[in-house]
Amino acid sequence: MGLAGEVLVKAIEVRGNKKIDKFAILAKIKSKEEQALNQEQIREDLKAIYQMGFFEDVMVSTEDIEGGVRVVFAVMETPFLIEIQFSGNEKIETETLKDKSTLKTQTFVDRQQVKENAEKLREHYEKEGYFEARVIPFLKAVEEDKVTLTFFIKEGSQAKIRRILFEGRHALPAGELRKGIETRQYSWLTSWLTSSGIYKKEILEQDVERIKELYLDQGYLQVQVGTPRVVLSQGKQRFDIIFPIVEGDQFRVRAIEFSGNTLFSAGQLRPFFKLKEGEVLKRNLLHEGVRAVTDEYGENGYIFTQVIPRLSPDPLTQVVDVVLEVREQGPVTVRRINILGNEKTRDKVIRREVRVYEQEVINTQSLKRSFQRLNNLNFFESVEIVPQEVKPDVVDLNVRIKEKPTGTFSVGGGYSSVDRLVALLEITQGNLFGRGQLLRGRLETGKQRTTYSLTFREPYLLGYPVAGTIDLFDHERSFDTYKEGRRGVGIVLSKAFREYVDASLGYTHETLRVFDTPRDATGACIAASVICEEEKLGHTKTSSVSMSVARDTRDFFFDPRQGTRNSIFYEYAGTFLGGTNHYNKVILDSSRYFPLWLDTVFSLHARLGYAQGMQGKEVPQGERFYVGGLNTVRGFDYGRAGPVDEKTGDVIGGNKEVIFNAEYLFPILAEAKIKGVLFFDAGRGFNNAERIQLRGPRLRYGAGFGIRLLLPIGPIRLEWGKNLDPQPGEKSGFLPEFSIGTLF
Repeated sequence: MGLAGEVLVKAIEVRGNKKIDKFAILAKIKSKEEQALNQEQIREDLKAIYQMGFFEDVMVSTEDIEGGVRVVFAVMETPFLIEIQFSGNEKIETETLKDKSTLKTQTFVDRQQVKENAEKLREHYEKEGYFEARVIPFLKAVEEDKVTLTFFIKEGSQAKIRRILFEGRHALPAGELRKGIETRQYSWLTSWLTSSGIYKKEILEQDVERIKELYLDQGYLQVQVGTPRVVLSQGKQRFDIIFPIVEGDQFRVRAIEFSGNTLFSAGQLRPFFKLKEGEVLKRNLLHEGVRAVTDEYGENGYIFTQVIPRLSPDPLTQVVDVVLEVREQGPVTVRRINILGNEKTRDKVIRREVRVYEQEVINTQSLKRSFQRLNNLNFFESVEIVPQEVKPDVVDLNVRIKEKPTGTFSVGGGYSSVDRLVALLEITQGNLFGRGQLLRGRLETGKQRTTYSLTFREPYLLGYPVAGTIDLFDHERSFDTYKEGRRGVGIVLSKAFREYVDASLGYTHETLRVFDTPRDATGACIAASVICEEEKLGHTKTSSVSMSVARDTRDFFFDPRQGTRNSIFYEYAGTFLGGTNHYNKVILDSSRYFPLWLDTVFSLHARLGYAQGMQGKEVPQGERFYVGGLNTVRGFDYGRAGPVDEKTGDVIGGNKEVIFNAEYLFPILAEAKIKGVLFFDAGRGFNNAERIQLRGPRLRYGAGFGIRLLLPIGPIRLEWGKNLDPQPGEKSGFLPEFSIGTLF
C-alpha cells in the first residue's frame, strides 16, 4: 500500500505497436509497477519513447483497476519506407542523386530527415548551377504502415557565368587571372562543347588557390583572396563572380643560401635555380629549383632527401632572404622488389621492364624510366612504383599494377579519307598467356583495300632480350587507275641497346603485281606509262633485307607529351632467294615533343626518304613515296604533293620525299581524351630526274586544324587541311581528312 493519497501504478501496458517489440519500448520506461504514480516521470517516459524515432505519435493515459491504476502508452508507429524515387530530374542522373541522399529503404520514415534530404538535393543542384531548382518530397501510403517517397524535382535552367571580376586587382592583368583559373565566362561559341561557363562551387574554391599561386609567382607573398561572391541576375539566368583580392607588396630576393648540404656544395646546387638575387621572388621558379635539386640527389641514390625553402620576408624593405634547408638521407639500397596486383601477367614480364635492381643503390631516374616502360607495354590500367622504407638506408620497392584486358575480339570498321570505308574483323591478344607475347589475326575489307594478316611477336626470344616478330600477309589495294596485290612473309629481330636505343634486322619475301588498269578500245593500257610497264611484268618478287636503328625517349608512346624519336631505316632488295626486284631504300625520321603551359604540347616531325632502282630495275610502284594526305602533307589528296603523270594525271609516286610537320595540341575535354590540333605541313615527293630542293616553289605547303580522340575502339582523327599555294586544277579550300577506327 502507498502513503495516504498516493495512487499506485499496478500495471504498465504498451498498445498500438506492430513492428517494434513491446519489451524494447518498456526498456525506455522508468516508471515502475507498485510505485506511486509520478506525473513528471510519466512525461519523461513519454519523451524517451518518442525519441526512439519509430513513432509519429505517443499518448499516455491511466485506467483505474483494483488497488491503483494501469498506465497505458499508446503509440502510432512511423510508416515503413519501402521505395525512394526521383521524378523530373533530367540534367542530373538518378544515381548521383541517390548518392547525395542519406535515406535508406526498409527503415522507418523520419520526416525531419526527409526534409533535410530534400534540402541537400536542392543544394547539390545549386552547386551545379541550377539556382532555380525546387525539390518537393511526397510520401504516399501503398499498404498499411508502408509508404513510398518521391522527390519531385523542377530543375529549371542552368545559370551561366556572365562575367568574372576581380575586386582589388591592380598588379596583374585581369586577362591573365582569367586564363589562370578553371572557371570560364559563358561563350555560345565554345561552351556547348566544353561545358565551360557553368557555375561549380568546388571548382570556384580551387580557383581561389589558383589566383593565390599566380600572385605568389610574381612575388606577392602577402596576397589574400577571399571567398568569391556570386551575384545573380534578377531572373537567375546569368550571374557575375567576384573574387575579392588584397594584393600586398611585391618582394624581391635579397639572398639565397643553402644549409645542411654535404654531398654537393652550394656552388654546385646554385645553377639548378633560375631564381637570382635581386630579382622578383617567383615561387614557381623557386619550386622548379627545389625539384631539380631533389632530382639531382635522387639520381645519386638519396631518394628521401628533402629540400625545404625557408623564406624570411622584410615587409619594410620588401625583400626576402631564401634559405634552402637540405635534409640529406641516403644513399638508399633496394633490398627486395615486390610485384603486386598481377593476376595474369607473369612476374618476369614486369621485372624485365624495371630499371632498378635488388641490392643496388636506387635512383629517381631509373624509377621514372621503369614507370615509362611498364606504361608503354599497354597491359595495365595503372602502374605505381613506391619505395617502402625498411631501414633509413634500405627500401623495398613495391611495383603495384592493375591489369586491364589485353585480349580483344573486334567486329567493326573505320573510315579514312585515303582508304574510304573499311570493315574490320580482328582477334588480338597483346599479353598471350601472361608472357607478354602478341598474337593478332586481322581481316580488313572495303572499297579501297582488302587485307589478311597474322602476326606473332615474342619480346624475349629464348629468354634473351631479343624480340622476334613474324608477319604473314596478303594485301590488295585500289588506286585511282590500278590495283596492287602483295602477298608474303616478314620476319624481324630487334634488340634494345642501352636504355633508349633499339635496332632491328628484318627479312621480307613477297610477291607483287599491278593489275586492272584502264584500257582503250583496242585493249591497250592507258594509265601512266610506269604503271602500264609494271603491269606487263606480271608477278614480281621482292626479297629484301632491312635494318633500322631508333632512339626513343618519349614518355608515352600512345599520347606523348615530351621526348624525342629519331630513326634510320635501310632496305636492300636483290635477286637472292628468288627476288626479281632490285633497289635500295633509306628513310630518316625524327620527332620531338615539347610540353607547354596548360597541358598543351608542341611537336615537330621531319622525314627524308630516298629509293633507287639497281641493275636497270625501277623501284616498284608500291615502294615509292606518296606525299600528300593525312599522314604526310595535309590539304592535298593522296600522293598529289608529289609526281603526277602529265598526260593521264595519275599519281605515280616519287623516289625521294621530304616532309616537315609542326603541330600544337591542346586539351578540349581532358577527361574524355579529346584534343584539338593546329598544324603546318611542308613537303614534296620528287621523281628520279628531280633534285631535292628545300627552298622555293619545289616544296608544297598545307595548314589547318582538327580534333583528335582516343577511344576504346581506337583513335579518331578529324582534320581539315588547306593547300596554301594551289596550282591550276588543284583544290583551294579546306580539305577534310578523316581516320576513324583502327586504320592508323
